[in-house]
Amino acid sequence: MRKDFVNQVSETLKIERKDLIEKDFILHQILLDLSRNDFFRKNFLFKGGTCLIKCYLGYFRFSEDIDFTWQNQEKFKGMSQKEIRQCLSPVIDEIGADFEAIATKRGLDFKCAKGNHDYVELGGGNKTLTFKVWYDSEILNRRSFIKAQINFLEDLRFSPAKSILKGMLDRHIEELKVLFPEEYKEYSGHIPFDTYDIKEIMCEKIRSILTRKGVKARDFVDVYLISKKFGIWPENLKKDIVTKTLFSLNLYNKYRNNFNEKKKLLKTKDIFVWRHEKGLLLTDIDEKEFYVFLGKLVTFLYEVIEDVELQKSKT
Repeated sequence: MRKDFVNQVSETLKIERKDLIEKDFILHQILLDLSRNDFFRKNFLFKGGTCLIKCYLGYFRFSEDIDFTWQNQEKFKGMSQKEIRQCLSPVIDEIGADFEAIATKRGLDFKCAKGNHDYVELGGGNKTLTFKVWYDSEILNRRSFIKAQINFLEDLRFSPAKSILKGMLDRHIEELKVLFPEEYKEYSGHIPFDTYDIKEIMCEKIRSILTRKGVKARDFVDVYLISKKFGIWPENLKKDIVTKTLFSLNLYNKYRNNFNEKKKLLKTKDIFVWRHEKGLLLTDIDEKEFYVFLGKLVTFLYEVIEDVELQKSKT
């Protein structure tokens, strides 16, 4: 039944990547269920690329993961690393049980087995968590998975936003409604969820560019489109970007290594390459305008690195 629905959505919206429509539909179902879970809804903020398309920018591209941050950062103030780890262990068990219940309801495959990396990956002394929720793709005829990534410690610079998440069917399509009433109802439904403020997402995108392993073209496109739609130039958020970057560098050794590699890469001028990610775009962008923006952004990244290094030298 899901395959028939996805095929019809693909035909109606003229979108070729049926596998990504299928994944986005399942993502939307999971988000719907999480929004109805009191513990999860009250304690986590939705963020990242999927938040960006479902809440702020619309479907300009596909996003394949869901990302969250623990909302009450005051909870961890004054705690040692051991105390934080002990505090988070039962929280992870609880949300793991919630994801198991969602998987059972939706015919997905997930077990909160902390020792099984097919399902659960913990990092940074329990401060980061990744769940892999598996599903049998009716489009690809093989097992695929959705990643749910959670950060428990973060330096939040802006107040959360009360947001509405939208699926791909953000307009009335009578034929789909008649043929697939349940699927249509869920995929066209609006989901209330607390999210990152758009300025917070902008800061995190810049931080990701500097601390992520490798280069993701989507980070640069996201920054460009946020700036274009909301009139937010990264330079106006420089202090917050530097602070968030320093927080991450102090917390995770892998980010420090990636940051050092990214400094070298920036000097080669090869910081941006499209690769396969251009195929995820659902709308065209003005490439001439984008590359002008990219040149300015690379200069700004140098400035952020200099400020980060200066702050590090003072500590």
